[in-house]
This record gives sequence, C-alpha cells and structure tokens, in this order.
Amino acid sequence: MQNAQDLLITEFSKRKKINPNFSMRSFAKWLSVSPAQLSQMMTGKRPITLKSMRKISERLGLSPHERSDLAGSLLQNQNDNDEKQVLRLREDQFHLIADWYHMAILSLTRIKKSQADPRWIAHRLGISVTQAHQALLRLERLGIIQMKPFKQISDPIEMVSEVPSHAIRKYHIQNLNLAIEKIELIETRKRQFQSISIPVNPEKLEPFKKLIDNFLAASMALSHKQDGQEVYNLNVQLFPVTVLKEEK
Repeated sequence: MQNAQDLLITEFSKRKKINPNFSMRSFAKWLSVSPAQLSQMMTGKRPITLKSMRKISERLGLSPHERSDLAGSLLQNQNDNDEKQVLRLREDQFHLIADWYHMAILSLTRIKKSQADPRWIAHRLGISVTQAHQALLRLERLGIIQMKPFKQISDPIEMVSEVPSHAIRKYHIQNLNLAIEKIELIETRKRQFQSISIPVNPEKLEPFKKLIDNFLAASMALSHKQDGQEVYNLNVQLFPVTVLKEEK
C-alpha cells in the first residue's frame, strides 16, 4: 500500500490521463479540500493529518483495509512532535469506548434541532458541561463528528465485546449502573425491563449470541425509520448465575 502523498499523486495522475483538462483545482474541489492545501500535501510541504486522510479516503472509496494501512503509514511517518498527537488519539479512543455518553452524543446528532453546544448536551444527558465539551472535541479529533452541521460523519461504531478490554468493561459497567439508576427514576410506561432464567450449555452459546446480534441490528434499523426525540440505551445481558464448573 502506497503512502498518503503517493496516493494523492497517483489519483491525480490517473484523472489527468483520462482528462488532460483536469486541474489541481478540480481535484481539490472533488476531494472537498482547498487547492492550496492539496498542493502542499502532494508536495510534502504540509503534513497529511489523520482527519484529512479519513475524509479523502472516504471520497476515494478506499476499503476498510486500505484505510487502516494508510492510517498506519501516516503514524509511522510522523515526527517526534506528532507522537503527542498519536498518544492523544489513543487516549481519545479509550475514552470513546469507556465513557457511555460518547455513544449517546452520536445518537443526539440524529435528533431534530440537536446542537453541538456543550451546555445543551450536558442538559440533555445529565452530565457536566466539561464532560460534554471534552467529548465533543474528542469525537471531532477522531473524525467521527462534525460541528457544523452537527452530525456523525464516520461509519457506524460497534463494540467488539469478544475482545478483552478494560475500556469496554468500563463501558458496560457504566451502562449497567445507568440501568440501576433509571429503574428507580423512570416510570414504567417509558421503559422496559425484563429478565428470564434459562438452562444453557456454556459450550453452545453461539446461537444465543447470534440471536442477540440480530435483535440489536433489527432494533437499530427500526430506530433509523423513526423520528427520534430522546436517546435510549438498549442493553441485553447474557451471563451465567450458576457457578461454572471451571470456577469450582
């Protein structure tokens, strides 16, 4: 996989070959960047940031694998000053999947008359203005949202629960604690809490996990068909209450 600078040069040359009148200005307009910015990136006078590369990758229709390789090449080529940005990016990614309100903010972007205003978000989610402000900056740095207009610009984000992670555990614990809080505060007609106990073979959990995945996907599709007014969390837990044999 070529690096970001070479990719831009190659793509411009391909289009120039097809249409000799194709200009740098036309290429810049198509990529939604300024001509000066594009020229500096292609000549190496200006570093190509992860945020810029995400936007360009989407416009060029790169595959997820190609985008990942490209991001890796950018990180490898950054200088010592950029290492702070990389560390901040990793910390941003940790917070994104550790603190529940980041996902809630993404859902808020789909609500009519939503605002990229920390005070409005803090009021709607019951968090502090500081938490809302930092979360907005974090989501913007990661290229997940844009402020004007306020919307999500990244692909849908999924939690990969099969991968052991302190951040993901923290995220689920926060959601469980929210459920405990809301069961006392929210009237029953505006919530739904149910639980069943069933006998299960721990070695044959996959069909149950698949059923949960399909249910969550169907719930997400139904949500997109509605005119959302509030943000709800839908949590489904499947866990043993008996002592597993290997734990005895």
